[in-house]
Amino acid sequence: MDSPTPLLVAPALLWTAVAAISLITSIALSVRAKRRNTAADAWNPIDTNFPAVATGAVAGYALAALIAGQFSPGSAAFSILWPAMAGSALTYAAGRRTRSWPHWAGAAFAAAGAALYGSLPT
Repeated sequence: MDSPTPLLVAPALLWTAVAAISLITSIALSVRAKRRNTAADAWNPIDTNFPAVATGAVAGYALAALIAGQFSPGSAAFSILWPAMAGSALTYAAGRRTRSWPHWAGAAFAAAGAALYGSLPT
């Protein structure tokens, strides 16, 4: 088993922390929106931007895993789904406080996270 280098682990930990915070924030904002009876403002992980975010995650993981030579369907499932969900959550949470983020921001965040997870040794 190869040991991951700190140059990969540190950004992966930072990305995971930002993703977790955005996911928790999105859930909290969604619960608050539902309590205020504005269900239309609630977060939906599979929103209209999700196909772009998921495509970014798939591309990021596939590129990194193929370059590293460690593509496996088992790790692909987690390494794609979690970044796609986090990208959707980040654009929702950030868009609630400021004006809407561009559509590519969630896809770029998901692609970066998936690439980090794809490049880590399994």
